[in-house]
Amino acid sequence: MPNIKIFVSHRIDLDSETIDNPIYVNVRCGAALDPRKGAAMPGDDTGDNISEKRGTFCELTVQYWAWKNVDAEYYGLCHYRRYLSFSQHRFSNTNEDNMIPAPVLTRNAAKKYGLLDRLEMERLVSGTDIVVAEYAPVENILAPLGKQTTVQGLWESYDGIFFEKSVITLMFELIDTFSPEYTKSARAYFAGKFHRGYNCYILKKELFDRLCSFQFPILFELERRLDTTGYTETMLRTPAFVGEMLYGIFIYHLTNCEQWRVKELQLVFFRDTRPVHGFVDLAARYCRGRLVQGLRAAMDPFAPRGSRRREALKRIYHAVKQWKITNLDKEL
Repeated sequence: MPNIKIFVSHRIDLDSETIDNPIYVNVRCGAALDPRKGAAMPGDDTGDNISEKRGTFCELTVQYWAWKNVDAEYYGLCHYRRYLSFSQHRFSNTNEDNMIPAPVLTRNAAKKYGLLDRLEMERLVSGTDIVVAEYAPVENILAPLGKQTTVQGLWESYDGIFFEKSVITLMFELIDTFSPEYTKSARAYFAGKFHRGYNCYILKKELFDRLCSFQFPILFELERRLDTTGYTETMLRTPAFVGEMLYGIFIYHLTNCEQWRVKELQLVFFRDTRPVHGFVDLAARYCRGRLVQGLRAAMDPFAPRGSRRREALKRIYHAVKQWKITNLDKEL
């Protein structure tokens, strides 16, 4: 069977459930910045690494670490909350991003989405070169400036929220300089109607090497040129967002300009991945998850994700939450 390693990027400020399957390699993202001592989960801070860039490159620090330090036949990447579904069943309850929303990550949930079936995963992957999440039609995605018609319009909607939209022009310039073989695909993908995001994939070794060789030189040069004066914490993640754009361009190029065996899978989004403590806790998580899902659906039309209005509401929510915690501590 092929040597498959799917690297799961975990936060250093949150304990999350892991999948009981040796194909998944759990890694602390930004481990060089982890204040905890003696954490059992391996980190991305050994060997050749960019672990200290967690705040700007996000899960790409795990990808870089895997590229430079681990040998495998197939390399995958996913997040502590997003996993490719290997279930043979197709789920219809997808959201506007074409992801399957799931309230809580439990063993039963992992089994439901085929994450525990090592033999089936090996069988499927061994017959392909590329395994990726299905694309999301741009016209279905609620963006800060309303629904858009192209990938470029979708990304530009986040101007001043996730990044400055001028960075897209800079990205194109850097592609022309560092990887001109992707120039046409970059423009075609951004002019298209189908978005590939979230950096969740499994690639044959030679393709993984090509992806990293494409992304990181551009991202390092982009980071060097950025003037981040006045950036918010979110905008400091500009290299990570551009890395996601480059991922979409790369997959577009492979699937439209070259001949590879490709398998598309559904992507599952687990809203809550904290360890569950008993049935009552689990039931409460499910109820809360359904409530949050309903509130978000009601909020999306007038405060789309990433919009300034949505961010303002989030700041108010977290301020109230922190106030309650602080005052409860005083009472105790």
